[in-house]
Amino acid sequence: MTDTTESTPSTDDRIEAPPPPARGYVTETEQKVTQRGITPDASSDPPSNPGLRLAGLVAVLVAVGLWRPWMLVMILGLVVMIFLHELGHFIMAKRAGMKVTEFFLCFGPKLWSFKRGETEYGVKLLPLGAYVKIIGMSNMEEVPPSDEGRTYRQKTFGQRVGVAVAGSTMHFLLALVLIFISLVMVGQPGGTLDPRLQGERWAVGNVIAGSGAAAAGLQAGDKIVSIDGRPTGEWNDVRSVVQGRRGETVAVVYERDGQQQTTEAELRPFGSGDRQGCCLGIEVAYPKEKLSPTEGLTHAPLEFGRITSASIGALGNFFSLSGLTNFADQVGDAGKADDGAGSTTDQSSGSSSSSSSGSSASSSSGSEDNRLVSIVGVVKIGSDVGAVSPAALIALFALVNISLGMINLFPLLPLDGGHVAIAVYEKAQEKRLRRRRYFADVSRLLPITYAFILVLGVLAVSTLYLDIAAPLSVK
Repeated sequence: MTDTTESTPSTDDRIEAPPPPARGYVTETEQKVTQRGITPDASSDPPSNPGLRLAGLVAVLVAVGLWRPWMLVMILGLVVMIFLHELGHFIMAKRAGMKVTEFFLCFGPKLWSFKRGETEYGVKLLPLGAYVKIIGMSNMEEVPPSDEGRTYRQKTFGQRVGVAVAGSTMHFLLALVLIFISLVMVGQPGGTLDPRLQGERWAVGNVIAGSGAAAAGLQAGDKIVSIDGRPTGEWNDVRSVVQGRRGETVAVVYERDGQQQTTEAELRPFGSGDRQGCCLGIEVAYPKEKLSPTEGLTHAPLEFGRITSASIGALGNFFSLSGLTNFADQVGDAGKADDGAGSTTDQSSGSSSSSSSGSSASSSSGSEDNRLVSIVGVVKIGSDVGAVSPAALIALFALVNISLGMINLFPLLPLDGGHVAIAVYEKAQEKRLRRRRYFADVSRLLPITYAFILVLGVLAVSTLYLDIAAPLSVK
């Protein structure tokens, strides 16, 4: 950004006119890029046969619901999230006295709309998001002089930042509510959403008849503390201890009803129906625990912080050189590997790797742990999770809300964080120049904005391809 030209006084001495955009950059399309998202032309005439298009969209949704009901639930849930995001912008803009001309769900051809006051509300054809159109988001948009005082750019620093962050704020508030519901009303393994802590709260889910565990008297619900003197804090510890020890007898320390007991189990072959294996012969479970409302009020913010911190770390790892290289390899190898993901039986321990909670989504390969997921991937994971454990969708929606809120705050246009960055820059310039108002020339940011949109486009296409060719599986 560069210093702007001196402002020209208007008829209202409280309003300064923004500087003209730099030459060679401004086009009608570029003006739309610097809005809150790329928005369609508000002056376009209503399309022909909007009722037929609306009926077609409804028919598609009904067909999806009949085919995979949980996929429809996931789609509608995402629509609600996007609507609440834009509602946040809308409410804050109205409170600040800004003029909002449009509030639409989806993009593309108009299906249905109505006008109340100065705002047109409606639905469009392509379910790719939503938008609120606020006039005068930057110096690149021409606004009638009578409306200049109600533009975004003429409002105070606090009002502009408030509007820009309102969408992400709605995501974060919704995530907190969902986390509270998940911990208090639904329950989570170990009373937490942290996968690491959940992994430490496992217990015996089932004891297979004829196995060494059954002969040793182990029961469902027991917590194995150690095997042969080695701690078993996580389920994988059990596997590592018994691996390759067929025929041996080991000491098992377990906890039942708060009391620790010791028994001896023979690591021997067993068979019961379709359950064939060797060694201990137990299946793992992750019992759910519900917190009290008071505990939920204190734990929900902590869980929110953990998830946010983990998400920031994951994004940082993804955009590192090694992360991007790994992602490129995944895209290049997509569809080549045999898709044999699913719940399998570990013959070394005679146990199933499936979780009774059904609350976690995992990839079929460890190499896929660090990858972005497209909207198609999110919908597929959500529909799979809903089919296994409907209550687990609440936690998934919380995670998606946190991710969307963070991504939207990235400080580049056309994301909300870009508008925050511009507002902060303008405020700093006002302090430095000791001026009442300073307007940044947003047209100078267009090369960076176009490059960023190109990067987003490449990532969107790559993740979509990856989610179709090598989809993540839920275990």
